[in-house]
Amino acid sequence: LQGAPSPRSPPPSTPPSTPPSPSPLSGLVSASSDLRFLIDEAQNHGSDVTVFLAPGAHLKLSSQIKCTSNIKVTVASSGERATLDGQGQTGLFRLEGCSLTLRG
Repeated sequence: LQGAPSPRSPPPSTPPSTPPSPSPLSGLVSASSDLRFLIDEAQNHGSDVTVFLAPGAHLKLSSQIKCTSNIKVTVASSGERATLDGQGQTGLFRLEGCSLTLRG
């Protein structure tokens, strides 16, 4: 075409100086085993995780949930009577380098 600018090749892309962070994981849980699984998977992938407690879920935690990676864990509820039950125990989340946010 006359008068149309000639096509240019795109500039060469520069690789990022740091590798991209893994995508965050998330999931809806109704059992303590599901909660543990999601946190373990996030640690294995070096990814942050958001766990949503199902409405009315009653998760009985009988032992510590460990998080030893440098990730962020968020446990959230819509406020519809979901419960994390420590069954009278304390220290059920053991955090070493991990941050934990509880929202309800």
